Amino acid sequence: MAEDIKKARTGLIMITYAVLLLAGLFNLGSLISFIGKVISLISPFLYGIAIAYVLNLLMRLYERLFSFMDKSRSLPVRRLKRPLSILCVFLTLAVVIVAWMVLAIPQLSSSVSDIAADMPKYVADVERFLNQTIEDLGLKGGFWQNISLNWNEIVTKAGQAISTAFPRIFGFTRNIAGFIARIAAGILISIYLLAAKEKLLFILRKLMYAWLPKRLCNRLIDICAVANRTFRGYFSGMIINSLIVGGLAFVGMVALGIPNAFLLSMVLAVTGIIPIIGPLLGSILSFIIVLLVVPKKALLYAILLLVIQELDSLLIYPRVVGRSIGLGGIWILFSLLLGGSLFGIIGTIAGIPAFAVIWTVVKKLTHNRLRKKEIVIEP
Repeated sequence: MAEDIKKARTGLIMITYAVLLLAGLFNLGSLISFIGKVISLISPFLYGIAIAYVLNLLMRLYERLFSFMDKSRSLPVRRLKRPLSILCVFLTLAVVIVAWMVLAIPQLSSSVSDIAADMPKYVADVERFLNQTIEDLGLKGGFWQNISLNWNEIVTKAGQAISTAFPRIFGFTRNIAGFIARIAAGILISIYLLAAKEKLLFILRKLMYAWLPKRLCNRLIDICAVANRTFRGYFSGMIINSLIVGGLAFVGMVALGIPNAFLLSMVLAVTGIIPIIGPLLGSILSFIIVLLVVPKKALLYAILLLVIQELDSLLIYPRVVGRSIGLGGIWILFSLLLGGSLFGIIGTIAGIPAFAVIWTVVKKLTHNRLRKKEIVIEP
């Protein structure tokens, strides 16, 4: 009797699953729209989880610094370690933001303003430089007249393009305001998550083991441990790698006497966080700025970029980031394109570590199945 009830329950579950799956497939558009609305509603919590995960890396450092409080005989002192660590984390962020506003933003604004104000002179210098180069190469004549640029027409068309794009810019600005509001809510949520992370993880484990098979729970916990190690190592490595590249670029530009060194190094450092595509975009943008400002040093700057990129690809990136990924070049490119096409800029940044986690789990499961089958595959 009990066996018949168990079989009937299993059959009912399978039928229900099949019906729900078919209903979802026949109403795929509505289902995707519903999922999008749900994600939009819970997005502050998702932001809070992401922020808490990143800030937890810094909080762990402060908790190690305040580890002496655990030895105190006073319970209030021992309980004070977590709030004090959270306070230090946000004070650190506040100091960084204030330092950025006081030191970096004025210099960036000044550099951009100078470039914008002197743009006609830069254009004339570039055109004069190109004319002189063409004359030195013996190409002056009809050929150069055919490829010369009509700067007035370019400026006119650029103004028309900006006017056309203004409604989109307004909509983008409104989206940015909503994004900032969600980030602010996410920061408040992250404070609670940081303060009670052990308790929340304990509750989550209890729910998992209560409602899911034990074997599945053990496997999920193993996957989460792999994901934690991979994402933590990847993101911390990418930030360190970008800072090193920006620092090398700044030192090199100061040595070569290239103006706007801080602005250009910031462009390289920020875009360097985006895998593969970011360094290329940063190099192109910074090279255009150098070509406009000091065209005679554009070649030196191009050589400097080439040297830095080679050092990064051969020495810095493999040591700082590569060990946390464990993927070959073709898989890095695949995960970058797949993540970017599905989730945009977020997918571009997080696609590589996410695919690294999937790759690690699949490789482990594959090895386990081969071992159970007693099959040995030689390379």
